[in-house]
Amino acid sequence: MDNWEEQIKEVIHSKLEGIKDRDLRFFRIEEFIRNVVRTGKFSNNCPVCNSNKTEINAIIEKIDEAVKVPGRSRREYSRFISRLSGHITKKHHFYPPYHFTYLFSFIGLSAGLITGFLGSMLFPSTGWTILIVGFIVGLLAGQVLGNRKDHIIRTEGMLM
Repeated sequence: MDNWEEQIKEVIHSKLEGIKDRDLRFFRIEEFIRNVVRTGKFSNNCPVCNSNKTEINAIIEKIDEAVKVPGRSRREYSRFISRLSGHITKKHHFYPPYHFTYLFSFIGLSAGLITGFLGSMLFPSTGWTILIVGFIVGLLAGQVLGNRKDHIIRTEGMLM
């Protein structure tokens, strides 16, 4: 870990000393610290991460105000952490827990419903049976494929 990252972590911990754990979780402080470490790691090869380092320095100057007092600094912090997480997800392939399970379940559910609807239109004598079977098969297929992909992400250590 780089010296810059350690300094940032120390400043964050010192400024947020005495804040309730509930507030720290609500404002995603641990996620922010993990993304600071990732930004430092990728800043040599990624120009966006390199420019984010200066924004991180500006954000941590007002992080205690952002957590304690509603207002402009809180909105800036919230927007920045969302933008930083989005960049880390899109460019560096770190994903939140169960990302692919939710995504593939939705896709499988939609595909199963469409297939079941078309099947029930082709075979109207079956009634709702084909539609229900399409729904169940699509949902289960999405769950299985998504869980498998999430397991791969977890074993590679690519969780957000």
